[in-house]
Amino acid sequence: MFQDVSLSGHAMHRSVQRNISDEDIEFIIQNGDRLHRTGVIFCQLRERNIPDDTPGNHRGWKLVGTTVVLCKCGLYVVTLYREERAFHRDSRKAKYNLRPESTSCPCCGAYAS
Repeated sequence: MFQDVSLSGHAMHRSVQRNISDEDIEFIIQNGDRLHRTGVIFCQLRERNIPDDTPGNHRGWKLVGTTVVLCKCGLYVVTLYREERAFHRDSRKAKYNLRPESTSCPCCGAYAS
């Protein structure tokens, strides 16, 4: 895969449902805004994050508003979703995870929920 990032079973299922390829996930991780909240990293691609030299017919333009949720180590994709206003909602979440642990990251052993 790319940059040693692996996808959880849930993330693979969601990427197939939402027609988001591995290259799309890599593009979002490389170019999107990052936000550390609730023990995970939210990477959302906004229109302003797309490089200036990107042609108008590039797939990246259709990915605007897509969020990739990474484990706190940044090497494990927990889930992904498309919603334009999600970054605003995610920025209001608690800084730390206060819920019991649910899924262990195979890369760093940390819990992501």
